[in-house]
Amino acid sequence: MVPTARGQGVGTRLLSAVEALARARGCTCLRLDVIDTNPRARALYVRQGFEPQAPQRLGPFAGVFGFSTAIPMIKPFH
Repeated sequence: MVPTARGQGVGTRLLSAVEALARARGCTCLRLDVIDTNPRARALYVRQGFEPQAPQRLGPFAGVFGFSTAIPMIKPFH
């Protein structure tokens, strides 16, 4: 993300739009993955009601992608 766009609510609006679409299509939850090198994104997802799951290690691919762990996050619809 462009640094000047941070804190403007873009991520929150995008997540809200995706959630509205998922609900309209009858989905019961949303799932996304956040990488270990992006704590700001993880904090946003937690604020929006996503629950972190067990981290997934990339093993030998970590060096290729530049991060070693992805954390699945789920937001159940109540």
